[in-house]
Amino acid sequence: MGECGVGQPLNQWFRDYLTSRSFRVKVGDALSETAEVKSLCNVLQHCSAYMFADDLCTLRTGTDLADTCRLVQRDIDAVVKWSHDNGIILNSDKTNLLIIHSLYLRPTGSPPFMYTHSVSCLRNDFVCCNCMPIKVVVCVTYLGVKVDNNFYGHIM
Repeated sequence: MGECGVGQPLNQWFRDYLTSRSFRVKVGDALSETAEVKSLCNVLQHCSAYMFADDLCTLRTGTDLADTCRLVQRDIDAVVKWSHDNGIILNSDKTNLLIIHSLYLRPTGSPPFMYTHSVSCLRNDFVCCNCMPIKVVVCVTYLGVKVDNNFYGHIM
């Protein structure tokens, strides 16, 4: 988050709050076993991960939008594979792409399409891929905090 302009002590607060978390899921009256998700961070090669319970936020900085999106896509694919291997189903409807950029340097053109590919799509080298693209948004709410594409690190 520091790379995105979030300064101390807020950055440290987020780090402390989100470190060493596990999650459980409740459906009706049934509560799942506790699941540790630390190993998920190990599959990310290009992005930073921020997790709470069963929520994952990945961040990546870069100066070339197409190259940055390509690297983020690799990590998304790794998360899909990890989730499948660990019996977790991703909700691609809740997956969003938010591009935060410098106030002085607006991106040229649209970002390339990015996908939460299915495991079968990944294993078949994207042959007959009919996966839906990730929705590009201008604002997201993460853990009750709204972040938009005009983000400015005003809390120091």
